[in-house]
Amino acid sequence: MKILFLTSKKPEYQAEYLELTILNGMRKLIGDNFIDYPRKNVAYGDFSEIEKNKLHGKGFTILKHPIKDIDRENVLNTNYDAILYGTGHAIGEDYYIPKYDKLTTGKIWILDGHDLYGNAKIKKIFNNEEIIGNQFKFSFKRELVFEEESVFPTGYGIPEEVILPIDLDKKSQLIQTTHPNYSNFEVIRDLASGHKHHIFEDEDQYYNDLSKSWFGLTCKKGGWDCMRHYEIIAAGTLLLFRDYSDKPNLCSPQNLPTISYSSKRELKKIMKSLLRRNNPTQEYLDLLNAQRDWLLNSGTTTARAKNLLSIMKKNI
Repeated sequence: MKILFLTSKKPEYQAEYLELTILNGMRKLIGDNFIDYPRKNVAYGDFSEIEKNKLHGKGFTILKHPIKDIDRENVLNTNYDAILYGTGHAIGEDYYIPKYDKLTTGKIWILDGHDLYGNAKIKKIFNNEEIIGNQFKFSFKRELVFEEESVFPTGYGIPEEVILPIDLDKKSQLIQTTHPNYSNFEVIRDLASGHKHHIFEDEDQYYNDLSKSWFGLTCKKGGWDCMRHYEIIAAGTLLLFRDYSDKPNLCSPQNLPTISYSSKRELKKIMKSLLRRNNPTQEYLDLLNAQRDWLLNSGTTTARAKNLLSIMKKNI
């Protein structure tokens, strides 16, 4: 299957993690049959348009290893089985562009990376909150709350090559330095503040902090999905997720084996039951291994791309 992937153009939007997840995974799966246009420069280690440390999340994890480049000489003189628009629509970029759409007789898809909150044409009420609803037919949506025909769930993914071995001997602190404020009940509400991972200028230091922690705390912020979840598990740390039981089923991360907590007291009780005198219980070990299996089978860039590719083939 040959797919044209129309990426966002603005330099400051180059580290949009959903676009990079799918590009990374698809390139591994189908090579030069997945053509990003315009070229997603940062994915190839090319930071000529914008410095890496100025990107969202400083480009950690998803940009650690550049992907293999391809020939784009005849990109606009090729017939494609499908077209996939990236997430540029969320920042006002055009989509359903005739000069591109005519390059396929197949389906035209859109990657919907909207958070739950913000600007969008279609909004709906869910649990007494106004959130962003489904925007497009034939789309892959990260924060999918409302089930609808031709709208399919997707999510972030982590490159397999950044996943670290589990090393319990390295554990020396209870929770990671970079935990979100809201996950540890340090603030009442935390949709955007507390980007503590930014305190690390060096990516290896960031992962070292994660891997030496017994627990990695996380929570919903602008949306339920976040690279933090995947990074915690990839570092060999047990992820605990505030209010995960409230997450809509289709919303990413789907079917994650974790423990949901909703109060400081409950969190302390959970950690105490899983870690006794600085030794992990069997329940801790079982859950740690279950999370690693989930990551390898469902949470990698390749796994996310396989899911998209399967759906696109069925709907060609």
